Amino acid sequence: METAADPAIVEEISRIFRQHRLPLEPGQAQAFAVYLALLERWNASINLTSIRDRTMAIQRHFAEPAMAMQLLGGAGPVILCAGSGAGFPGLPFKILDPERECVLVEANGKKATFMREVAETLELEDVTVLEGRLEEMLASGELEAESVNVLTARAWTGWAGLLGLGASLMVPGGRAVIFVGDETLRALRRHLTDSGEPPGDPEWAPAVHAGWTIRRIINLPHLDKGYAVSLELPQAEASMLPG
Repeated sequence: METAADPAIVEEISRIFRQHRLPLEPGQAQAFAVYLALLERWNASINLTSIRDRTMAIQRHFAEPAMAMQLLGGAGPVILCAGSGAGFPGLPFKILDPERECVLVEANGKKATFMREVAETLELEDVTVLEGRLEEMLASGELEAESVNVLTARAWTGWAGLLGLGASLMVPGGRAVIFVGDETLRALRRHLTDSGEPPGDPEWAPAVHAGWTIRRIINLPHLDKGYAVSLELPQAEASMLPG
């Protein structure tokens, strides 16, 4: 790690993780502290995130993904973070589980540059930052079909569209981990249930036809009506498996 971590920031991060009873190794606390220092420095001139309060930034950017780590259990190693912005939640997932491979997709060039600096400063391996729109990368074939184990996003306009678009990238049985509010959770429950009924809302048809179903929901205690939700695609049909 090229930049030394500020001990005061390390202690604040460690305190908040302890408060939520989240595991955190010393090296991870230091990595998050360097990440936050970079975020605050860049945010002074470029609007990477609207969250300016340090405690709230730690809660939302680092503790929140840590709470959702339990939703990744048993999933394969390749994470695609769509609309990453300043790297959330993909880079925190990577810091907390270094064995994972992380692909970050972001259309804003300055935010993509910031994520590359974070990855380089923290010496994170197997991190790829792709600059562009997810829809265009899918259309051009820049993103390989059936190559992603976990699709994740926190800030996205139109969750139905993301799930519909992302399905082609996912391995059979692939998972999505998304961060949503009450309204989106109601929509997920309304449309992604295994009822056998056709979708009532055409916007949700691609996600429904892909076979996404709700796997698990966890409450985010620091938010009013905030949730991390894991979704899952069907496994490959037995008749299609070799042998």
